[in-house]
Amino acid sequence: MKSAFHRQLLRLHTWSGLSAGLIAAFLGLTGAGFVLRPQLQALLYPRLFHVAACEHRLPLDALAARAVAAYPAGGAVDNIQLRPATTTASTAVEFGDKEMVYLDPCTGAILGRQNEYGGFFGLLDGLHRFRFMADGREFAGVGNALFLGLLLIGGLYLWWPRAGQTLRSAASFQRRLPGPARTISLHKVVGLYTCAVLLLISLTGLPLAFQPVKSLIAAAVGSPLEMPPAPHARYHPGAQRLPMQALWDRARQVYPDATWVEVHYPRQRRDAVEMELLQRGARHTEAKSYVYLDPYGGQVLRTIPYATGVPFGRKLYLYLLALHSGLVGGLPYQLVLLLACLALPVQLYSGASPYLRRKLRRPAQSTLTLRVVGKRIEARDICTFELSDPRGRALPPFSPGSHITVHVRPGLVRPYSLCNHPRETHRYLIGVLRVPASRGGSQAMHEQLREGDLIEIGAPRNHFPLASGARRHLLLAGGIGVTPILSMAEQLAETGEDFEMHYCARSAERAAFLGRLGGARFAGRIALHFSDGPPEQRFDPDATLARADADTHLYVCGPGGFMEAVLRAARRGGWPEEHIHREHFTGAGQDTSPRQPFEIRIASTGRTVHVPADQTALEALRQAGVQVQSSCAEGVCGTCMTRVLAGTPEHRDLYLNARERARNDRFLPCCSRATGGPLVLDL
Repeated sequence: MKSAFHRQLLRLHTWSGLSAGLIAAFLGLTGAGFVLRPQLQALLYPRLFHVAACEHRLPLDALAARAVAAYPAGGAVDNIQLRPATTTASTAVEFGDKEMVYLDPCTGAILGRQNEYGGFFGLLDGLHRFRFMADGREFAGVGNALFLGLLLIGGLYLWWPRAGQTLRSAASFQRRLPGPARTISLHKVVGLYTCAVLLLISLTGLPLAFQPVKSLIAAAVGSPLEMPPAPHARYHPGAQRLPMQALWDRARQVYPDATWVEVHYPRQRRDAVEMELLQRGARHTEAKSYVYLDPYGGQVLRTIPYATGVPFGRKLYLYLLALHSGLVGGLPYQLVLLLACLALPVQLYSGASPYLRRKLRRPAQSTLTLRVVGKRIEARDICTFELSDPRGRALPPFSPGSHITVHVRPGLVRPYSLCNHPRETHRYLIGVLRVPASRGGSQAMHEQLREGDLIEIGAPRNHFPLASGARRHLLLAGGIGVTPILSMAEQLAETGEDFEMHYCARSAERAAFLGRLGGARFAGRIALHFSDGPPEQRFDPDATLARADADTHLYVCGPGGFMEAVLRAARRGGWPEEHIHREHFTGAGQDTSPRQPFEIRIASTGRTVHVPADQTALEALRQAGVQVQSSCAEGVCGTCMTRVLAGTPEHRDLYLNARERARNDRFLPCCSRATGGPLVLDL
């Protein structure tokens, strides 16, 4: 049994996955879309980034003037980005609204425009940063923090193998598992193999989202994460700014090995010209050096080489940014990030779908409140109850062989077959045999239920239907087992199908519905057999079932002894199992061999429930808080039947036939057990 902490953590993990997991999946998808931006944008937009090689470039001031003419709505230029070490790269002029004009640095030709957050990659970048909402960065950071704590770390704890499970099996994808169990296995394995990278992405994202985290890092390393304030220019009234090209030429003397430069225009009169540069051999694309120049005299006011001048705290912050964005390590690391980002929506789906599937699954049985409009004695110890909607509304339709579950009183639910014609939508008719040795259901119906009473029932269900496509039907009823058989006979008689019915009872006074069975429509089709009658009238199953007919299907319902005799005779007669249909009314004859303990794994949650030898699976599941509907608790009605996703059931029910048991995909927890390893159920 899992600890209370484990169960609470699993619940927290599930709910945080449905909330923070949505944010994480969104961040993963948008992040995956631009993690390869440096390599792919030049391929997707070659006209913006590639030009013909040339030796002589136009001055920066001329390029800026042409950009302003091409985009007059942009106002003043914010910065110019160029690659001095490459002769085939365009130059970008950026304005305050992030609009960028791309130019050929040799001819000054306008190559095109694109906003920093425009185009495919820019759009994804903006979405990833939550630019579409106020305080979007903090919102994404909260989701990231929840993802880190409750999903990554909590998920790793929940994954960790428990007793009896090896690390190898826990780390292997069980592709042979069907349905939700395979989905949960995928969830665990993908989470395990991407955990380290996702942990790195989440941790490095925290200082990008929260200023307090940045301050904490700065305090921990004893070094600021921000650059020192820029120096002021030596402005005096009437001073004129030097051409930007002259300032760039001066900066190039300080950093002759610059491979990328961003030249920032001063906004105020006393602002210096700031240039960010990447030097050849930089460890990553955020390892920038700085130079500040006086725009009036051209003097170098300050230079900050990355290697020796940038504070350690700033370097650490920039390295975290590079790790988070895939700007370090080259293509191999970017591909690792790409796979980890794509794993997030996979994790959201594989974690949420089994849970939602279980929660949104239609209840196995809805309930109706009906009124007892008729109660009639049909035979000795047999009463029929006619049930109708109190408001006169039509009842849900049913097919021959259907049954309803009657909530006799709290905690006492019993199944009863419908014995009226399926075309009757205004009523349900059930026949109930009083059984003194029963657990009280039939006695309560006979003694306590009166005309006019309201009673709750389950909607009709059919585990005993007529076989579609059968050319002939052989109906065998014993005692109260006539109730579903009668409904079948009336349907077959009305549709003109070929059928034969045998009804066996101890005596005529114990045989119900004799008046209906004597109707003209059944003439020549129904044989009555009474145990107290002459020998030639008694039912002989071997004679009736001596020869199997490939076109005939057999239907049998009644007491356990009657059914066993019929089934043995059918097998002796060579009837194929798929042509034999049965419905038990009691659990007599169940397998009572010694019971062994086993384990059940819940597919939607991965939770394991231990079933001791002295408990049924149904009892253990309910004790663990897993609700499973049931009725007879004897393996007869099929109400509690559950789908098996993995493992081998030990069938002890009377509901499944041999062919259904051989498939091992159904399990009745009220009586059946398991052999070998854990039984994975679709719950």
